[in-house]
Amino acid sequence: MFTILIFAGLVIDLGNAYRVQRALQASADAAAAGGAGELTMNYPANVGDATSAAVRYGSQSGGVNPIAGVPGADVSESVKVDCQAQAGYNCTLGQPNTVTVDETARVPTYLLKLLGFDTIQLKAHAQACSPCGGLPLDVMIVLDRTESMDADSKMAHAKDGIKAFLSTMDPTVDNVGLAVLPPAPSTGTGCQSVDSYFAGSNHSGTYSLPGAAYTVVPLSNAYATTTGNLVNSSPLISTVNCVQPGGNTAYAEAIDAAYQELQADGRPDAQKAIVILSDGAANVGPSFLPGSSPYLTRPCGQGATSAGVAKAAGVLVYSIAYTADGDDCYASPGATMPDGSTAGWHNTRETDVAGAQTALQNIATDPSYFYDLPDPSSLTGIFQRIAADLAGGSSRLVQ
Repeated sequence: MFTILIFAGLVIDLGNAYRVQRALQASADAAAAGGAGELTMNYPANVGDATSAAVRYGSQSGGVNPIAGVPGADVSESVKVDCQAQAGYNCTLGQPNTVTVDETARVPTYLLKLLGFDTIQLKAHAQACSPCGGLPLDVMIVLDRTESMDADSKMAHAKDGIKAFLSTMDPTVDNVGLAVLPPAPSTGTGCQSVDSYFAGSNHSGTYSLPGAAYTVVPLSNAYATTTGNLVNSSPLISTVNCVQPGGNTAYAEAIDAAYQELQADGRPDAQKAIVILSDGAANVGPSFLPGSSPYLTRPCGQGATSAGVAKAAGVLVYSIAYTADGDDCYASPGATMPDGSTAGWHNTRETDVAGAQTALQNIATDPSYFYDLPDPSSLTGIFQRIAADLAGGSSRLVQ
């Protein structure tokens, strides 16, 4: 009889323990994944929200995943939130990216209790990360380097923000390029001042040059040796450092060029994105286009139309309205309006776009991808937040 009890206990109680172990592991996995999913919901990451989510999906008392036959009071859970390097992601920003969950359960026995074994203790361990890195990114930065960016150190802050963004990218998996507005006179002249092209009444300046270059640095990983170690002599960093403000504003052509570069040199397995920063409303267009072209009659609206083409192809579009409050959208001088009139300089407003803020919000993928009126010194944090958001889609269980 003693032998029969032993074998019966092994079959019944260990079989039950196996069932509980699988349920406990599933609970720990759900808790870790749920907690990690909260880490990219806000920037900076909210550790409290991540911890609460992990606790909510546990099997202990109050958790939403109780285990049949095991009282919640007999299950304990510990949650740790920190930053751990993963493939393609390190902890340069100091933001937590990993949730680790350990659960322990005391499983009551049935027949083995007769032999003095009242419970069997089980453990489960799970770890999930978000962002994890490893998701290849092709990113085109579109920088407004118009004359107004020369005021209040806006250009300096924009450059610092871009370099902070690049410091979070992993050159082993992420490629980044740069487009500018107004465009450079030609390829290879990204550092040249464009002020002379906009002299007097020539409001369209370099926009009207048939060979104008919007993409001044194609997609490349030469900007850094490893994450956070930028190469100042690289084409991207050196161009960011040397670009000069000047000229007027038009979004659409620069967005078109950024999208074309993503299509031409982007990788099929990479998430493609455009990040555009501007401090004003679009109000000019290329003079060589027909007067009725929307690039001339509605420069702000055409910016959203151009972005819409990219968004329809799966490109994520982030926009930053940098001190653009109250800046109205105007038709380009020389535009032929629907009523037959010819637009002058800043005398014919676009009727379907309220102003620069609305235009830039319309350019973004959705309102959560739009950053409105940041303090100049906060641009670095915004670019870092965008970098974290781009990597956020790579959350996964790692243990």
